[in-house]
Order: sequence, then C-alpha cells, then structure tokens
Amino acid sequence: MTPAGPRELVRPLTSLRFLAALWVLLHHALPRGEAGSFADTLAASGWLGVSLFFVLSGFLLTVRYAPDGAMRGERRRFYLERVARLAPTYALSLLFAAVLFARDVRVEGLSGGRVAAIVASVVSGQQAWRPETSCEWNCPAWSLSVEMWFYLAFPFVIAAVGAWMMRRGRLLRGLALLAGSLAASAIIFPDLERVGGGWPLPVYSLSPLARWPEFLAGIGLAGMIGGWSPRSGTPGLLLLVGGVGWIVATVAGTTAIATTGGHLLPVALPGFVLIISGSWLLRGRAADGLGTAPLVLLGEASYALYLFHAPLHGYLLALTNRLVGRGYDTSWTLFAAYAALAVSLSVAIHRRFELPWHGRLRRRFGLEPRHT
Repeated sequence: MTPAGPRELVRPLTSLRFLAALWVLLHHALPRGEAGSFADTLAASGWLGVSLFFVLSGFLLTVRYAPDGAMRGERRRFYLERVARLAPTYALSLLFAAVLFARDVRVEGLSGGRVAAIVASVVSGQQAWRPETSCEWNCPAWSLSVEMWFYLAFPFVIAAVGAWMMRRGRLLRGLALLAGSLAASAIIFPDLERVGGGWPLPVYSLSPLARWPEFLAGIGLAGMIGGWSPRSGTPGLLLLVGGVGWIVATVAGTTAIATTGGHLLPVALPGFVLIISGSWLLRGRAADGLGTAPLVLLGEASYALYLFHAPLHGYLLALTNRLVGRGYDTSWTLFAAYAALAVSLSVAIHRRFELPWHGRLRRRFGLEPRHT
C-alpha cells in the first residue's frame, strides 16, 4: 500500500469542516420548529460549529506543519501559504455582501466616521477585537479575524511548547495542554459571553484572546494522537460515535445546561475532541465515511460556504419577502432550496475562483503548486 500524503491523511477532517459550516448555516436559516424541539435547539446551537472549526484548526496546523514539535519550513512561507489560501475568497465575500452592507449603513444612518472604522477593521481582518465591529458587513467573517491571529501566533506557540509536548511521554504532555485548555474555556468563556457593546477591553466572547483555549486544545490533541495509527478501526469508531453522542446529548440538554448555570460551549468541547480524534484514527479506513470524495469536496468548499451563506441568506430573504410576502425562514421547502443553492455556490466558488487564485498567488509568492 502506498503511504498516504498529508492531504490524504486529513480527508476525514476536511469533511468535518463541511459539517461544521453546515451547522452554522442551520443556525442562521433553519426554520424553527416547536420551541424546545430538537430541530429548534439544533439550529439555536449551530454557532458551536465555529468552535469545532477552531479546535480543528489547531489540530490540522499541528499535524501538517509541526508533527514532530518543530515547524516544517520557514515562518514566512507558512504565512504566505495562509494568505494565498484565505485572502482571495475573503475579499470576494466582502464584495458579495457589499450591497447588504450599504443597505444597513443607510437604514441605520451610520456616520461617515463609523463606516470608515467598520471598513478599516473588516478589510484588515481586525473586526473581532471589538463587539461593535465584530458582526458588521459579513457577520460570519468575525471568526476569520480570530483565525488570522491564530495563524500569526502558531509558529511562536510551536516554538514555545512543541518540543516539550513531543518529548517522551507526549500522550501525557498533550493531554495536559488539552485538559488545561478545556478547563480555561470552562472558567473564562461564560463570563466573557455576557460582555456586550461598550466593553472597553478587547476580551469578550468573539475576540481572539477569548478563543485561544479552543485552538490550543487542538494543538494538545495533535500532540496526544497525531502520531498514533491503531491497527484496527475500533478505537477511532468508538471515539467518533462517542463524540457524536456527546454533541447530541449536549444539544438535547441545552435547556438543562442553562438552568443549572452552565454554558453550552465548554460542555460541547469534549465532544468535538472525541469527534476529531475518532476521525483522525479512522483515516484511510473504509469504515470512515467521512473520507469519501463528495464529502471531501464539500469540505474543501466549506470556507466559501461559511463566508457566503449569510449574505446569500440576506439577499434571498429580501427577495422572497418581496415576491411571496414571507421569508423562507418559515418554509422548509424554501429553506431546502436556499441550502442547496448555498452549497452549490460554495462548490462553484471553490472550483472556479478559490483554487485558481490560490494557484496564482502561490506562483507569485514562489511557492510550489498545490496538488489536488
């Protein structure tokens, strides 16, 4: 059997990106059913898909760029690869959402100075640092602002903890970083979630500083299991099923968690860790349906789906209100049409725009071509 390359090894995790993006889409557009129903709580909790992205990001960057505890390649190269991968589609999504942004500016009567501040923060990817700018122009892009800081800091994080984490006893060292990160999220996130507009400090639930535990949890998890290839698929399957069950139970228990004073995100994080662990340990095995070509393609297109689904929702909501007198957020048929259009659009953008521009920028930056 030919050894799998890095891209083949992360195929199941690529598919998870699509499922995370789809969950966020459901959060923004799924017709709500009866209050308290599972469909209603599933949609209401869809913002957790962003947290799965953050844990996945830490894990994937580590297994790809620092599997032995040291960065592979120059720091400059790493940054250029991130820019080539993310910048074109991010810019296109802002252009796509520009009409909606202009409408909001007009309706809300925003001053020129306020508009200039929003444009500067969003174009530069700094909007997540303040509550009043985080959800402007294209709201889901706030998480890209957070990811930019993760990417900027990743080589330095690996330089600080990579060698320590990958020494003999890496399982326990990775576990220590993972457990510490999960505990930190449980301690700090519930209080930061209550912070609103006017908060003077750049630390609240959507800021890069608040989301570090999720990213570090992914790095710790990579330290634990990144080099583990079990002989059978049983451990991975058990972890995957356990993680899915954990998330289902978390979503179903949303009301109970809130009633006891808990917060959904720290409760859900162990489930994400189990799902990522199971998918990684099942890599290359037929038992892992996440590695199928259609799901991997959707996973590759998930970046576009995540950035374009919200403005597309805005445009179609305005259109259906004008044509039929109600939004598709009250119709399952109209929602299904929107979801299919959003997924199709994301695949088209990925193939026709994202990949070509990725290749152009890689050549411009002197990087070797990306093999697909």
